[in-house]
Amino acid sequence: MIRTLFFFAATNLPRAMVLTIALSVGLVLLLGAFVLHMWRVQEHEGNIAMEVRDLTNSIGAGVINFLVYGEGHITYASDGFYEIVGFSREEVKEVFDNSFYLMLESKYSEFFKMHDITKDFKLNEEMEIKTGNGIKWILVSGNSVLRKKQFVTISAVIVDITENKKLTEKLALEQERYRLATELSNDVIMNYNIYEDTLNISENYRQYYGGATEVIGFSKNKEWEHGAVFKDDIEKVAEIVRIIIMKGGNVDTQIRIRNSEGKYVWCRLICMPVQDKYGENKEYIGKLINIDNEKNDLLKAEKKAMTDPLTKAFNKEFTRIKIQDFIDNNPDKKGMLLLVDIDKFKSINDNYGHLMGDNIIIEVVNQVTRAFRSNDIVGRIGGDEFVVFVCNVSNPEDQIKQAKKLHSVLRQPATFDGVTIEKSASIGIAIYPDHAATYEGLIECADKALYRVKGSGRDAFIIYDKKDFPE
Repeated sequence: MIRTLFFFAATNLPRAMVLTIALSVGLVLLLGAFVLHMWRVQEHEGNIAMEVRDLTNSIGAGVINFLVYGEGHITYASDGFYEIVGFSREEVKEVFDNSFYLMLESKYSEFFKMHDITKDFKLNEEMEIKTGNGIKWILVSGNSVLRKKQFVTISAVIVDITENKKLTEKLALEQERYRLATELSNDVIMNYNIYEDTLNISENYRQYYGGATEVIGFSKNKEWEHGAVFKDDIEKVAEIVRIIIMKGGNVDTQIRIRNSEGKYVWCRLICMPVQDKYGENKEYIGKLINIDNEKNDLLKAEKKAMTDPLTKAFNKEFTRIKIQDFIDNNPDKKGMLLLVDIDKFKSINDNYGHLMGDNIIIEVVNQVTRAFRSNDIVGRIGGDEFVVFVCNVSNPEDQIKQAKKLHSVLRQPATFDGVTIEKSASIGIAIYPDHAATYEGLIECADKALYRVKGSGRDAFIIYDKKDFPE
């Protein structure tokens, strides 16, 4: 039809008019195509806007656009925004005059007024906003847009973070409470990550013990061997580390740690595993408690309970316990018990007084203690009776050597206040396990040998021999 029309026009109308008509028709067609394209674009943008609105509403978020200057007039806000603030559109207009700034707590509205906001402004701030349910915390994330080269607006997504904020603040408060409680109690908190092999320690560790608060490669580098732990407790700590790495159970032990003054102090170490939802140990959390005063008091009390008040050697009961403990734990080793009786001690008391007698007893214990090893046992079991138990002596020649040493020490004179006292002692000896396998049995055998020494003139030693003492 259009071709017929043009043909008709071309044959009956002037050429210039034909061109004008053709141009007009072309413009109409072009305009129609443009209108159709814009309708499709708007429809697509509308769909996108609906999708954005539905998405933000579904995740508890809202979208807002507001003018930067003035009072932050709201030009657009999604349904999600109004759900967060707990006001309807009409209520926001009525109560806040449609002003976003008036809805915010004052210090946050001042935030926008203090900044020189241009088209390149990025926004990501936590703010407090007034709502129908009181004050809420929101996260405002967006950017500024220059509209028509005349005014700036901000388009932002609003997310309600009130519950997260409360949890964060509660956690921070709990951490601060725990930090203060830790400092007040002088306890040190530590956390060991098994897989990263990293030990993190609370800051007060540096103050009290002078060490680093983060140790990377703790088990690999064996940090406990570098002086922080007392030498006698190093193996104990190594065993604790093995337990932790092998994902064992709880730890509760006592070790000595070097403090900031270079002194080793007693500490109680408590560690417990932190498990994931599958029950696997991921890390250990522990506490280091300074128990030095209590431990020293306890050690003093224990020492007092186990020592003779006059000589400070082991008392009768603890001498028995120590010797029996060696017997119970060393069935394949030998030991020798030497039962000592100071010769003519009664005459010393009678001639020089009981004070001199006490001094003699103290001097005897000191001499014997200096003559033997620290792991040997020296105890007072009666008025002038003593026991020396020599551990791990199996060779008969060594046994005779030990007996001669003790006899020689006991024959050394003692001088007090210018008075020199000649002294000697009788010694009866029993060998474990040759003669007996209990403390009482050894004492009985040694006492028989001692009786024979006294009967033969004193100032000597005899080793028990069963054939000399028929039942």
